[in-house]
Amino acid sequence: MPKSRKRRPHRRHQGRPPRSAEDDFTAALVSAAESSTPGPLLGVAAVMLDVTAGADDPGAHRQELVLGMAGSGRPETAAAAAAVATLLGDDELRRRVRREVAESGLVLPRWLAELHRTEALGRAVEISTVYRDADQLLVGATVPGGYPLTAVVLVDNELGAFAADGFVVEARLDDVAAIALADVGEDACLRDIPPADARARIEAAVRELDLGPGTGGYESWAQSRPLVTWVVGLQPAGGSADALQELSEDELDDITDSFLASPFGPAWAGADLRPLVDEVVTAGSANGIGDPLVWSPDNVRKLLTPEFRMLDDSTPFLHRVPELLRDLIRYGHAERGLRPGLTAAALSALDAAAGSFLAAVQDLDANES
Repeated sequence: MPKSRKRRPHRRHQGRPPRSAEDDFTAALVSAAESSTPGPLLGVAAVMLDVTAGADDPGAHRQELVLGMAGSGRPETAAAAAAVATLLGDDELRRRVRREVAESGLVLPRWLAELHRTEALGRAVEISTVYRDADQLLVGATVPGGYPLTAVVLVDNELGAFAADGFVVEARLDDVAAIALADVGEDACLRDIPPADARARIEAAVRELDLGPGTGGYESWAQSRPLVTWVVGLQPAGGSADALQELSEDELDDITDSFLASPFGPAWAGADLRPLVDEVVTAGSANGIGDPLVWSPDNVRKLLTPEFRMLDDSTPFLHRVPELLRDLIRYGHAERGLRPGLTAAALSALDAAAGSFLAAVQDLDANES
C-alpha cells in the first residue's frame, strides 16, 4: 500500500505589497520623462489635466499642483509641470514653472523648453465613407526638434455631429491617414480640407459632445482630450464648421420632384401618395451629413424600426413604406454613383426589416379601428 503523501504547508510569499495606483502613475511619469520623444510625457500631462478637471476650482488647483511639481527638485515632476503648463496655454504659469525649474538646478529637454513654439502642420484631411455616417478629421503639428504629432477626431454625423472619439499619435499625418484609410475599407474617401475648417468642425463636435451624448457616458476619450484640444487649437482660426446639410423644404421638394420624374416615380406620383413620399424623403435627410438619396443598411433599419419613431403614424399608406424605400434606394444610389454592392446591401437590410415593420403597422391600424 503506497505511503500517504503529506501536504507541505503553504508558504506565504514575503513579497512586496501590491502596487498602488499612485505607484503606477509615478512609474509611468518617470518612464515618460526619460523618453527620447515628446509623446509619452504629453500623454501623461493630458491625463493629469483630465483628473484635475473634476476639482471644485480646476484653475486654482492646477496652478498649485503645477508649481509644486516644478519646485520639487525631481526631473520627472518638473518635466510634467512644464508640459501641463504649456497644454493649458497659460504663458504666465509656464514662465513661473521655468523659473522654479531653473532655481532647482534642473535642465529641461530642449523640445520641452520650447514646447510652446510647436507649429501647426498646415494640412488637414477628412476620411469618410460614402454614407458619411462618420468622418475622421486629422490635423498635425510639429514639436520643436522635428517631432510630429497627429490628432484624430471621429465625428459621428448620425447624432448631430458630436466628437465620438479622439486621440493623438506621435507620427506623421500622412502615415496616420494611410492607416486610417485602410481601416475604413474600400469605400473610404480621403480629401484635404482647410486646417481652419478642421479646427472649427472639431471644436463644434466637442461642444456637441458636452451638450448631448457626452452627458450619457459617451465620452470614452476624456484622458486624451486635453492633448487633442491643444493640437487642434494650434490650427488657424476662422474656419467653417458647416458640414451637416440642413435642407430647406424647397430643397427637399426638389429632391422629391426629381425622384417622381425618374423611371421609379410613376408608381408614386399620385396626389394621395405625395405625403408618404415627402415623409420618407424628410426622414432620409437625417442620413449621414443629410442626404436622403444615400441609404446605408443601418439607416434602412432605423427607418423601419418603429421604436425610433422616424415616421409619423398618421401618414397615409404607411404600409407601403418598404415598397417606396426600395425604389428610393435604387434611384438615389444611382444618382449618387454608389457601386451596386452597396445598393444590394441596403436592399438586403430592407428585406430583413420589412416584416417587423409591416407587423407594427398592422398593430397600429388594429388599435385605431
